[in-house]
This record gives sequence, structure tokens and C-alpha cells, in this order.
Amino acid sequence: MHEFSIMQNLLKIIEKEAKANSLSKVNGITVKIGKLRQVVPEFIEFAFATIAKDTIADGAKLNIESIPITIHCEKCNKDYPVIEDTYTCPDCDSLDIKVITGKEIILASIEGDQ
Repeated sequence: MHEFSIMQNLLKIIEKEAKANSLSKVNGITVKIGKLRQVVPEFIEFAFATIAKDTIADGAKLNIESIPITIHCEKCNKDYPVIEDTYTCPDCDSLDIKVITGKEIILASIEGDQ
């Protein structure tokens, strides 16, 4: 499960940011994850609860937001959302596309007590 490695890395960032902001306890975090990461929200929640145990984030509420997949057509020079895993331009059917969103993992916010 790659969800555990994702959460291990995020927990390091959470702990660093909590310390930098003088937080004694992390109560909640919001994570934005691109659909191309193919994570299962329940697995992310389980991984976070397991990894955060006995840390500053133990018991924190995890909010997961999904980032849709967006492509850019180099021929049309327009951006389009990916629908039903179709990676061609919906206007010109070009395969000359670039994925511009959907790969991200973003720690959007940390809430805690000082």
C-alpha cells in the first residue's frame, strides 16, 4: 500500500510545521490528493491513524480533498478535464497533451493548539 509511504512523508512535514508554529497538538489536517495518485481514501485514513499514533497528530481529524485530472492540448492550447479516463483532446482528438493536474499531494492546512 503506497498510502503508508505517502502518510509517513506527510507526517514528517506535519511535525516540522507544527514545531515551527509552536503547536503542542495537531487537531486536524487537510490533504489534497490528485486522482492520478490512485489512493483509496479509507486506506489513507487508516494509514494516517496508524502512523500518527503516539505523535503530535495522534487523534487528529484527516480531511481528504480530491484534485481532478486536467490535461492541456498542445494543438488547441486549451485545458480540459479528463472524463472517463480519456486522454485525448475533446475538441481535436489530438494525443499531444500534457497532464497539468491530478498528480499532486498537497498538505493544504494544519489545525492545532498552541
